[in-house]
Amino acid sequence: MDCNNVDPPRKNGESWNVDNCTTSTCINGNVTETSVACPTRQQSICANGRSPVKVYSENGCCFHNECKCVCSVWGKSHYKTFDGKSYEFNKNCTYYLMKEINTKYNLTVTLQRDTQALTVKYRSNKVVFHSTGTTMVYVNGKHVYPAYSNSFLNLRGPNTEMSLEIPEINTEVVVKADFFILIDLPNALFGGNTEGQCGTCDNSQNNDCRSPNGQVESCSDSAGHWVVPGTSCVIPTTPPTTVPPPTTPKGPICNHDICDILTSSVFAPCHAVVSPGPYVKTCQNDYCTDKKIACRDLEAYATECSKEGVCIDWRNTTNGLCEYKCQSNKVYKACGPSVERTCNNRYNTIYQNGSETSTKKSREGCVCPPGTTLFNTVSNKCVSSCGKRTSHRNGCNTCVCDNDSMSVECERRPCTPKPSPNCTEPGQQLVNGTVDCCLNQTCAPTAKTTIKQEPFTPGPCQECYCGPKMDPITKLNTITCKPIVCYTNCSKGYEYQTVPNKCCGSCVQKSCIFTLDNMTHTIEVNETYVPPGDKCVHYTCENIKGQFFTKKTKISCPPFNSLDCEPVSMSCTYN
Repeated sequence: MDCNNVDPPRKNGESWNVDNCTTSTCINGNVTETSVACPTRQQSICANGRSPVKVYSENGCCFHNECKCVCSVWGKSHYKTFDGKSYEFNKNCTYYLMKEINTKYNLTVTLQRDTQALTVKYRSNKVVFHSTGTTMVYVNGKHVYPAYSNSFLNLRGPNTEMSLEIPEINTEVVVKADFFILIDLPNALFGGNTEGQCGTCDNSQNNDCRSPNGQVESCSDSAGHWVVPGTSCVIPTTPPTTVPPPTTPKGPICNHDICDILTSSVFAPCHAVVSPGPYVKTCQNDYCTDKKIACRDLEAYATECSKEGVCIDWRNTTNGLCEYKCQSNKVYKACGPSVERTCNNRYNTIYQNGSETSTKKSREGCVCPPGTTLFNTVSNKCVSSCGKRTSHRNGCNTCVCDNDSMSVECERRPCTPKPSPNCTEPGQQLVNGTVDCCLNQTCAPTAKTTIKQEPFTPGPCQECYCGPKMDPITKLNTITCKPIVCYTNCSKGYEYQTVPNKCCGSCVQKSCIFTLDNMTHTIEVNETYVPPGDKCVHYTCENIKGQFFTKKTKISCPPFNSLDCEPVSMSCTYN
């Protein structure tokens, strides 16, 4: 009745795990396999219009569907909450986009509207993005260049689109230079526990627009209540004046054909993943105000699609209105790599792991042309070879090795502006020269002018000689000077002291010096030295009118009377 045909043999009624999802049992000599029973999965309908994602159990055998928590901000005033509710808001304060109702993971995201600065705080880390044409990022106050990572954070991407990943809580924040923000949180960790301008992630739009006091109101009103305490608001000196477009009962009168691209076959592969509805509405409003602004709506939707693994090449369908311009040494890619390979192996190692190479994510932007490689993310230069490279630098630059970018960054030394000399005397002209890497202007004789050599007096600490080089203007040999080296190492018992109005000082005696048992000793003034082997001899040092004398003193004791048994007071005196 046992199962002897398996290795190892099993007893009748014995069960064992084949893997996490399958259990085998020996029943009357036969092996029966049983799979883990998974609960019935219900089809989820996400309020934000996104497709639900599979979330597997810890053993990896069963999964359930969850709606993703994705909040986005783009353009001048467009918001879309975690549950997909869209609204307009445009006030210049610092606001909570997202904070936890009950603190579990110490994650907050705030936005300063007037400077477009996004701040992400997680545990003890503070990441600040500044978007002004390009994006700069600071981690704990230090300017860093992706790729960057520490124990909790990963930063990647060029300065046109940066991505912050927090693997510990499966969170991602995307920031684009032309002001697009996307916050992606896992529902399993943050579901029902978020508040702020991005709303509550609970698959219901009814409570998205809630004030800190719990009152549900219009989104444009509730958004203004999420000001970060202790921050100031910037009030415009003159309110913006906008002229609304002419309208009809059906809406604004303007031809916004470009917005129809969002619902056309161009974006069709993304429609089932991310709903285009909110972007169509904002695009139509923006197009009536400024055609170029409408491009941001299409770009925002394309970025959300790309993040979900659906790349859309859409710019060519706008007749040049939304053209993407690259630097001369780069080419545009609508579906470029999410991480471009560089000559920096450290950068490549961080992001070319198994999960990164298998992902379907892509990134719009400018990449190096075929046959070239990005040198590093700081220089943003494409090179034909990553071999040995030489750099031509002079002494006028201050260069440091940046540990984050693994590259040498140089800045020219700052120069203090000096007024130009007044070269108005006959036979003079203004000549530009360089001294210590900075501009130095002098008055020099013009051509065919008698040159008068000025007397030269070297400094008190200089040794000068007539050098072999010739001044191209005066045609006289130049004088070369070098500093006088002073001897400052004094022998034992002496101290180096400077002398007024002289280049070098001298060694001045400060202690008594004497030799005992072939060893040299020093004694400070008014101090006593007792040799270790003869405690009845003392040496002292005296300074008499600048002369140092070593005094030797022996201790004498009174005679000892062996017959006198009375206590005797004994004392020692110096001779």
